Amino acid sequence: MLQFDEGHRGRGLLAVIAGLILGAIGAVVASKANPAVSTGDAVVVSIGLLVLLAGSLLVLLGVAYWLGGSGATWVIALGKAILVGLAVVLVFVVAPAMWMTAMSLLGPEWAKELVSLLYLGVMIAAVVVLMRTPKKKTGPSGVSAYGRTLIRR
Repeated sequence: MLQFDEGHRGRGLLAVIAGLILGAIGAVVASKANPAVSTGDAVVVSIGLLVLLAGSLLVLLGVAYWLGGSGATWVIALGKAILVGLAVVLVFVVAPAMWMTAMSLLGPEWAKELVSLLYLGVMIAAVVVLMRTPKKKTGPSGVSAYGRTLIRR
């Protein structure tokens, strides 16, 4: 259950509440001019969708932060993996689809294709960064991972 004496759980709950409020504000702003008919509507919808996306990611971050202090059980690890999967789907599937739907009546087709290519490029760059192998330390440290002195033979 919720224990407010632990700092990470309180901050996680605060992030979830702030994300819900931010998401509600973004949904109201985005729905005012959806679908966009003019450039002003496009700006309002775009800002509303960005605020909605930020609120959604803040909710996911709050839940992950709330789970962060728990022990490393397989259930907690599975929950964190599901949250990461939801965040990836939100950022790379839901947000572009909502924006493309809102902009269906506006602008040239090449602008929509440019946004799609930009999202694809960001997704490829994120995968490349995540797939890199970390750099290893250069040179011997003289101490093993267990704190014992290394002996060279």
